[in-house]
Amino acid sequence: MNDSQRASERNEQQVAVAVIHFKDLVLVGRRPPGRPWAGYLEFPGGRLQPGESWQEAAQREALEETGLSVTIEAHLLTVHADYDYGRLEIRFFSAVPAAESLPTPRAPFFWLDIARLLPEDFPPANAAVIAQLRQRLLSQR
Repeated sequence: MNDSQRASERNEQQVAVAVIHFKDLVLVGRRPPGRPWAGYLEFPGGRLQPGESWQEAAQREALEETGLSVTIEAHLLTVHADYDYGRLEIRFFSAVPAAESLPTPRAPFFWLDIARLLPEDFPPANAAVIAQLRQRLLSQR
């Protein structure tokens, strides 16, 4: 049984997220009105498509949402979250832009200094990855 079949049996949506960083910056966007968690910040990501790996989904979603090609570096962590609209399995991946200089993302995404990442600005499922990012990337400063 594959990941997709197991998630379907648990009625769980699978979401791949690209946490794109460049030097001391991380790419975030503001969730639009009319969507769950409207007004909160988010990392680019979305649901897996049939036959797609988690890493492929994170790369595709990054390109679709931000216009940026990225290289996936590593799996950061997996979070299971229950929201009013369903249960999510979210896998966060560290990623870097394919460009060698700071690329300009498509709105509503923008670069934010990692030191300014605050868990309360994101939906709750992001808290652990934000803590990990701040600890790991800020320790490199």
